[in-house]
Amino acid sequence: MIIRTAMLGLAAAAVLAACGSQQHDAAPAAPAAALAEAPQQAPAPTAYPLPPGAPPLPDDLLAIGSQEAHDDLYCSALIYEENPDVSDALAPVDEALLRKAQALGFVIGEAGINKLIAEKAAHATHARAIADAYAAQVEKDMRAKSVRISLDACNKRAAAVPMPE
Repeated sequence: MIIRTAMLGLAAAAVLAACGSQQHDAAPAAPAAALAEAPQQAPAPTAYPLPPGAPPLPDDLLAIGSQEAHDDLYCSALIYEENPDVSDALAPVDEALLRKAQALGFVIGEAGINKLIAEKAAHATHARAIADAYAAQVEKDMRAKSVRISLDACNKRAAAVPMPE
């Protein structure tokens, strides 16, 4: 039974890793002194392995594409930041509201990535790196208490995007 439980845990971890969601990956703990010295910045483009034949990542992932795509991706990151997964069990209604908010974040993020691809500003294999760069920017903006677009405006913008079936 212990082996079966361990295998299920490993399978769940593999599925979550393969999804490439904007959820924060668990990182090994670093000493407080090292964290204080390290500047906060978006993930380096070299941190994302690309499949053979994929074009290289652009130098500035936040500068590519149209303003509309930028706003969609920023809103996606803000919605996810404001509606993180929680470790404690939620009441069914609260769980449903959280999942609905996260679905809005996903839909508008996908719309933003699709715009970048249609504009030929990015390749589909760049999606995770771009999403992570926007998540880092939103975290930085929230710490500075200066988000570029309000959560209400982002939720309205996301609700206007057609839901996939």
